[in-house]
Amino acid sequence: MPQARVEQLKEKIATVKAHMRKLKRIEKVLPNAPDEQISLTDPDARSMATSGRGTGIVGYNVQAAVDTRNQLTGAPSWSEVSMGSPATSTLPS
Repeated sequence: MPQARVEQLKEKIATVKAHMRKLKRIEKVLPNAPDEQISLTDPDARSMATSGRGTGIVGYNVQAAVDTRNQLTGAPSWSEVSMGSPATSTLPS
């Protein structure tokens, strides 16, 4: 096997081992995370079920009441899906 190919494979193995170490660290903190979920891009995002069987998206459940006559938004709130039940919080006005 050419030496260049050997070096390339060694680099790939090192990359996979580094990724495995990162996943092991995540695995240790996962049981203490809210809903036993960790979003690697946004810590506040949660996996939410969609209408498709066994499918979901990572995002937020946001709701707001709107006064169309005065064009005002009132009582905005957000919720994180928590073990099947939303944990709701009202945003400051």
